Amino acid sequence: MASHDRIELAGRLLRIVPKQSPRMLTRITLYLVGLALSIAQFVMIRDFVSILYGEEIVIVLVTASFFVGLSAGYLLSLRLSDQVFRALLVISVFLHLSFPFSYRYLASWFAAIEVSGYLYLWLLFIYALLFNAAFATFLPRLVSDAAGASAAGGVTEEQRLKVFYGLELAGFMSGFLIVAASWSRPLVDLMTAYWVAIGVIVWLTLRRWSVTAVYIVAAAVVVYWFPTLDYHSTALLYEKKHGLGEAEVLFSVNSPYQRVEVIETPDGDRRLYLDGLLNLNSSDLSSLNFYIAEVPARLMNPERTLIIGNGTLSSVPKVHQYTRELTSVELDGGVLKAGQQFYTTAEDLKGIENWSLHTDDGKHFLLTSKEQFDLVVVDVPSPLTIQEAYLHSKEFYGLVARRLGPNGVVAVQLSGPLQRNDRTPARVTKALRAAFPEVMAIYSERADRGFAYASKSLPFSVADVQGIAKGYEKGGDFEVVGPETIDSYLDETVALSVNSMDLVLRRGWERFTERYFR
Repeated sequence: MASHDRIELAGRLLRIVPKQSPRMLTRITLYLVGLALSIAQFVMIRDFVSILYGEEIVIVLVTASFFVGLSAGYLLSLRLSDQVFRALLVISVFLHLSFPFSYRYLASWFAAIEVSGYLYLWLLFIYALLFNAAFATFLPRLVSDAAGASAAGGVTEEQRLKVFYGLELAGFMSGFLIVAASWSRPLVDLMTAYWVAIGVIVWLTLRRWSVTAVYIVAAAVVVYWFPTLDYHSTALLYEKKHGLGEAEVLFSVNSPYQRVEVIETPDGDRRLYLDGLLNLNSSDLSSLNFYIAEVPARLMNPERTLIIGNGTLSSVPKVHQYTRELTSVELDGGVLKAGQQFYTTAEDLKGIENWSLHTDDGKHFLLTSKEQFDLVVVDVPSPLTIQEAYLHSKEFYGLVARRLGPNGVVAVQLSGPLQRNDRTPARVTKALRAAFPEVMAIYSERADRGFAYASKSLPFSVADVQGIAKGYEKGGDFEVVGPETIDSYLDETVALSVNSMDLVLRRGWERFTERYFR
C-alpha cells in the first residue's frame, strides 16, 4: 500500500467515527486501545530484544518491562486529572511517531560513548512507559467515568468492567491478527496501522481537530520517510553497537519467530542476525557446511538425508551429490527468504532434482514423518533460548534416533571445542550420548567451531574423519575425540534436557552481564 493510500484510509476512518453515539464511541475507543496495545507489545519486545541481543534472559527482561509499563498506567490512571491526562496523551502519541527510530538512535549513541549498562535498562523501562502507560490508563478511567450512568441504568460497575475489558481484549486479538499479517513484510505496513489507530484514539479522546490534524500531517511525513529512517537507524545500531564499521542493511523483517536481518560489512561479508545475535556470516559459511554436512555425507554416501534448519539452504548444493534423496526442513520463512536472496540463490539450486523443502517445525516433522534416514544434519542456532535449546536436548535427539536407520548418523554443531566442564559443548554432547551409543566430537580451527557425529554404530572412524579434514584444514589445528574416550569428557556435566534447561538462563545471564556490566 502506497503512502498516500494509507493517509486516505486514515482520513476516511476519522470521518466515519464521529457519527457514532457516545456509548459506541467509548466502545470503539477501548477496542482501538486494545489493538494499539497488541501492536505496541510486538514492536517493543521485538525491537528491544534485538537491540539488547536475544538471549532468553533478555526476552524475559524486555517482556517484564512491558508489563511494568502497563502496571504504571493502571496505577496512575485515576490519580491524574483530566487536564493532565489529556496533556500527557498528546505528548505520548507524538513520541510514538518516533518509534522505532528514536530508541535505536539512542542505543547507538550509548554504544558510541560507551555508557554504563544501567542506561540501557533505563532506556528499556522509559520506553516501556511511553509505549504502554498512556493506553493502560483508558480502561480504569472509562470505567470510572461511566460509573454514574451505569448505576442510573441498573448496570453495576463490575458488569461494565467486564464489557469494557472484553472490548479491549477483542481489540488486542485484532491487533495480533494485524501483526500476523505483517510477518515477513516491511515494518512500515504494521506501523501505519498502529499510527492510524492512535490517530483515531486521539480524536475520540480530545475531540480537537487541530491536534488531530497536526498528528495526521506528522504521521504522513513519518510514513513517507519510514523506509529511509528504518534502515538508517538499523545500520547505525550495527555500526556502533556491534562494531561493524559502515554497515549496510540488506534485509530486515520480523518473521513469526524472530527479527531476521542480513548486514553487509565494509569488506563484503554478509552476516545473518537473528534477534540481534550473529547466526552466521558468509565468510565462514563454507567451513560450517563442510563439517556439519559434507564430511558425513562424503564418508557415508547416504541413501536418504534430512537437513533440519540451515535456513540459508547453503548445505543443499554441497550434499545433494552424495545422496539419493535430500530433504530440508526449516521453520522460519523469514530466514528462508533471506537465504534465497543473499546466500543460496535460485541459480545455486537450479537442477537439483533429488531435493525437497518443507516449511515445518523440526520436532513436528520427526513426529509425523514415517521415513527412515541415513543421515540427519541438525543445523540450528546455539541454545540461547528455550526453543533453541530443545533442538539440542536429549529428548529431541531421541526423536532423531527413531528416524535413523541402523547405521544412521546425526551431525550437530557444538559451538566451541569439547572440554571437561559444564559448558555448552559438553552439555550438548552429553545429550547426544544419552540418545546414541557412539559419539565423536571434532574441533576445527578453520571453522572456529566444534561439531559432533552420533550413531547407534558410527559407519566411519576417527582416521576417516582426520583423512578428509587434513586437506581442508591446510595446517590448521584439528582435534578429534573418538567414541572410546568421549565419556571421559562428560563426567562433570549433565545432558541438556527438557527438565534441565538451566544452561539457557545461566549462559544468557553471563553474556548479558559481561556485555553491559563488565
